[in-house]
Amino acid sequence: MSLIRKRNFTEDDEGSSKRQSAKYETMAKFYNTNPDQQHLILPRKPEGILIGRSSSCDIKITGVDVSSKHSKLSLANNKVRDYFFLTDLSSNGTFVNGAKLGHGSSVLLKSGDKVSFAKTGGVFIFRYLLDEVNEENKKRSLFDDYIVGKQLGSGHYAIVKEAKNRLTGDIVAVKIFHPNKTSKDSQEDEAKLQQEIDLLLSIDHPNIVKFINRYVEPINQHSVSTYLIMEKVNSGELFERIINKSKLREDETKALFKQLLSGLFYLHQKNIIHRDIKPENILLDITPRQSGQQQQTGPWDENEYDIKVKIADFGLAKFIGELQFTNTLCGTPAYVAPEILSNQINYTTKADLWSAGVLLYVCLCGFPPFSDELAPPNMREQILTAKYAFYSPYWDDITDAALDLISSLLVLSPEERYDVTTAADHEWFRESVSQEDMVMDSLDSTSSKNSLQRSSSMGSVQREPLRNNSHPLSFRHKFASELNSLSYQ
Repeated sequence: MSLIRKRNFTEDDEGSSKRQSAKYETMAKFYNTNPDQQHLILPRKPEGILIGRSSSCDIKITGVDVSSKHSKLSLANNKVRDYFFLTDLSSNGTFVNGAKLGHGSSVLLKSGDKVSFAKTGGVFIFRYLLDEVNEENKKRSLFDDYIVGKQLGSGHYAIVKEAKNRLTGDIVAVKIFHPNKTSKDSQEDEAKLQQEIDLLLSIDHPNIVKFINRYVEPINQHSVSTYLIMEKVNSGELFERIINKSKLREDETKALFKQLLSGLFYLHQKNIIHRDIKPENILLDITPRQSGQQQQTGPWDENEYDIKVKIADFGLAKFIGELQFTNTLCGTPAYVAPEILSNQINYTTKADLWSAGVLLYVCLCGFPPFSDELAPPNMREQILTAKYAFYSPYWDDITDAALDLISSLLVLSPEERYDVTTAADHEWFRESVSQEDMVMDSLDSTSSKNSLQRSSSMGSVQREPLRNNSHPLSFRHKFASELNSLSYQ
């Protein structure tokens, strides 16, 4: 008896394991860490593999604390390859990489996982045979290529975590979409999705977050999750910058917005509509200034040498379904073009220009042009009728050219709205607006504090006083308390 316990399983058990593998294709192995013990062969058995002390188990192991039915291996598929899920059925625990699963809990097994059955049932290293047979051409798992680390943020349909490439050491961001149920009838949808993924992976532009790879991994026997590997941008969102500064200077806004238009031009040339341009989806890659003598690349803050705009999160309707995407937007529609909000199916790239106009408005004054704080009418009706205004005194120090560009973007009819090329060629980008000029303007009471209009070579753009019953709520007042919990979108 003591000899059997020391060996963990008998020669008859080994024979049982081999007979199982003969009946079914061998899919994986448990390699025993005790060199004197046999390895366990794991067949591709559709109904699963029971492991335990009972003679009725598919694989029999012994030990004083091993349960009669200790664990079960179940098959799962991510539309690319099969995987094993390990479920703990025991009283004394099944351990994966030193962590106890707990009775009834399951985990996806990855090659290299260390599995222990209680204290005396043996310690094994798990490995898929596919990973051994064809290392170069195998269909790899995310966990073969990356070590997934800390969470960076979360959103309505995904969380984002940091990950490290096992081969190169590069740090990336991995967007993990909430699970979707598997379906045998979804091959056509999967093919369309893969086309979209291939398009995303082909994108290469300095003002767009780089997409690196996509994986689909099983979550359990019935659900899979999509993992999207992206370039990691370390300096946060434009949204956070607006909150911290209340609003942005006109010169820095111009420099950032010009980069945004450059990224949108690239996307629109490829017939890609972003659909969700907003400050939360504009990431900033900031290079610190090393000394006061280092010449800055733009009108940045004193401690900043360079800022690169990175557009993130575009085309996500293709990942989560058009209906769900639209419903999400309708929950917070401040940036959504009226043609999308009114459920027009055939909207164009002009939808992105409307959203860009809202973003430009927010950067320059610190609050959105459409909000329930400015009701009546409510925000939805404001958007559907393009009802907005430049309120004094918030807009008194902003040039007419900036207001004219916004007015050319927030146009109800997409046909009459600026496209990205026309917007990038606007006079505002040819004007020089220095901080010194803006300070001088603010000291001129006739041109700012007491006036509702400013003149430029373009004529004049009306500034309107606020109604007594309305008050715009700035991003800083609305979201400052949430800075510590901002999502990495």
